[in-house]
Amino acid sequence: MVLLGIWSGMSGIIEERVLTSRFDVQRRIALSRAKLKLRKINAPEEYIEKEIESIELEYEQKMEKLRDNVRLQLGMVEVSLLMTGTFLWGFGDLFFKVIL
Repeated sequence: MVLLGIWSGMSGIIEERVLTSRFDVQRRIALSRAKLKLRKINAPEEYIEKEIESIELEYEQKMEKLRDNVRLQLGMVEVSLLMTGTFLWGFGDLFFKVIL
């Protein structure tokens, strides 16, 4: 159970890193497209900065939600493994005595 808990924790960290890097690529693409579009239409510099800030803010909010979801899922798995391991450690010998 301990090994499963450690493995679960490590996989959660790796999953968060992979999702963060993918999300960062999407953010960069969105920023590049917005900058290109705004420069093509000769938008004022203030408008370009405001648009970029809104895109950054949107992606920061999405990233925070993503991290919260990953951490919640990871926490649920770790708590269930902890509870199962504690139960088996405390009552496992009784369970095997009843079966055998």
